Amino acid sequence: MFLFFARHFNDIDHLTPVVWKMKKANHSVAVYCMNPRFDYCSDYRLRFLKDLGVTVDYLHNHFDSRRGRFHELVNSVMHKAYAAQKRFVPHRLGSPSYERLIGYLAGQAGTMFYKLLRFGYYDLRWARSILKKSGARAICFDHIMPGLYVVGNLLKAAQEMSIPSFSLPHGVLLYTNEATKPKSTDARRLAKFNGFDYIIVPNGLRKDLLVRSGVSAEKIFVLGCARYSDEWLEQNKKIIPRRIEATAHRKNRLKVVFMPSKPQCQADLGRLNTTCNILAGMENIDVMIKPHTRAGGEKHLFEGNNLPDASRILTAELCEWADVSLVVGSSVITEALMRKKPALYLKYLHANTTLFEKLGACWTIQDENELENALMSLQKNKTGVPYEEAGVLDYVTEVVYGGRAEKDVLGNYENFIVGHAKDR
Repeated sequence: MFLFFARHFNDIDHLTPVVWKMKKANHSVAVYCMNPRFDYCSDYRLRFLKDLGVTVDYLHNHFDSRRGRFHELVNSVMHKAYAAQKRFVPHRLGSPSYERLIGYLAGQAGTMFYKLLRFGYYDLRWARSILKKSGARAICFDHIMPGLYVVGNLLKAAQEMSIPSFSLPHGVLLYTNEATKPKSTDARRLAKFNGFDYIIVPNGLRKDLLVRSGVSAEKIFVLGCARYSDEWLEQNKKIIPRRIEATAHRKNRLKVVFMPSKPQCQADLGRLNTTCNILAGMENIDVMIKPHTRAGGEKHLFEGNNLPDASRILTAELCEWADVSLVVGSSVITEALMRKKPALYLKYLHANTTLFEKLGACWTIQDENELENALMSLQKNKTGVPYEEAGVLDYVTEVVYGGRAEKDVLGNYENFIVGHAKDR
């Protein structure tokens, strides 16, 4: 059995294609959610895998024999607290402040009870029993800190039992400068990756950064990006739940989606707000804004600008709907470029430098006036962009295919994991 451990929407984005590929090849695979507050039943990708016969469940439910009334009580209170958090923190912008407070306190309580359970019950012996009962040949995580959830105990148990551990991407590094956010330090990267046997990264940029941070180069393998592989993009189009109505825009208007990066990535918040107001005031364009899915409590930064909130609409559908994508440092530019859609990079909104800028794969916008002029130009000609197709191809080759001429990204992932798994 090949075990995949998930925790969040973004991680599942990148793990699902690999699990799907391995299931198609008749490997025995399972996905266990480590995060008790994440509603995996509502995730269309995990439902898709489950319908294919993949075991999908909460880790603690699947391997959790009842351990007395105290355990049951704490477990019940934890789940009720997380349910309250979801109820009082709606997935929309502009929720009242009192709802945010109640949701925050409920979330804190849920986390406190989860930590109590983790400390008292989910120990190394429990981790060993999971690997033994499942007949694990390999354990696969995203790029996660070992101190989160029960990752550390699973890694220790796997090492004791000679079961290889894999760390798979949960995103794509596109920043060419190292100091992108406060937590991005060499010490943190070393602590994150050192405990895994094999580390898979999408591109050479990520590998070089990890090596400079002290991670052994022999552990790191560049295999491309599963999320944006041709094979998965084609499959994903068939299963995404549609939320954009056919009447969501008016005829002869430019459809624009704005997907900012996480605010903590050296973003200029003042100019971000100005840009939102400019977009809201422009004529003959329909704009949707989707704050980064990990913006967390900083989503309030996007309130009050009269732009339709697209938080509940999937990125794949937004890229399909839009004529033009506006990005800052997010990898969603990749999907727009692979769909042959114009991609405008709002360079002036952050202090970072990017790979797509370096390779000339986008329309680099230096200020607000350039943004307005570019959009007015695209209203007249939706394919009129100042960058060359060669730059886009260079970017896609580097980011999606890992710099390889061979484009079977998911096949490479499958072969690598199976080839390094423990024999049974």
